[in-house]
Amino acid sequence: MKLGVDIGGTTIKGALLDGKNFIREREAPTRGREGREAIFTSLFSVIDALLENETVELLGVSSAGNIDPYHGVCVYATENLMGWTGVDLKGTLEARYHIPVQADNDAVCALKGELLFYPGERDATMLTFGTGVGGASLVDGKIVRGANFDGARWGHVLLVEGGRRCSCGKLGCAESYLSATALLARGREKIPALESAKQLFELYAAGNAEARTVMCEFGGYLNRLLELIRAEIHPSHILLGGGMAQSEEIFLSLIENKGDIAFARLKNRAGIVGACL
Repeated sequence: MKLGVDIGGTTIKGALLDGKNFIREREAPTRGREGREAIFTSLFSVIDALLENETVELLGVSSAGNIDPYHGVCVYATENLMGWTGVDLKGTLEARYHIPVQADNDAVCALKGELLFYPGERDATMLTFGTGVGGASLVDGKIVRGANFDGARWGHVLLVEGGRRCSCGKLGCAESYLSATALLARGREKIPALESAKQLFELYAAGNAEARTVMCEFGGYLNRLLELIRAEIHPSHILLGGGMAQSEEIFLSLIENKGDIAFARLKNRAGIVGACL
């Protein structure tokens, strides 16, 4: 039996897995803007509920941020997870639960989970669209990792010179145009009463003119990012996941070149499965 948790900017999701079978699932709000202690409180609540009366051989952690997979430490996280930079996930969780712990970036975990459906694949990129934008790439059979284990680098490539300020502090990152957070902020400029990115998608599908303007703009930035990835590493597949990408029809309607595009078959469970791997 393995236990996987996926720490996103909005929700912490967890599941107990017996092989490929999901035995039990739990989730809790991340409370990422409240700081390290609040995040750990939510994380512990999910793990405690899943561990009750169970014997687990591995606790796998998928987390937003740049995670050093060899030591289980968060090297850097944006303000979506306040105070998460420097957190020793492996050490903290092993001390509390006395179970072997492995941790990695959430997009890397999602990619590993989705690769179960692509046996033998050697070149693929995973993009996750949620509170932030995560990304990971498999090139020539190996996960690409930067000097700082930057598994989320596609979310922080320069998309617009001198553009909007990103949660990482830089200007013009992909995340500052393509995350649910950014999309909601832009949507509210046109529709002040807008409550969520999901509602914006619904208004777009219903033909609302303001929503269409915002979503077409979003589509332009999305296509720009996809072309950047294709030009740099030429993946066989670009896999789209995360909460927003579950609106597959809308995403596809915005994408110009669909030939290499596929959606996460595990949906929001991809990070959990990858963490257990």
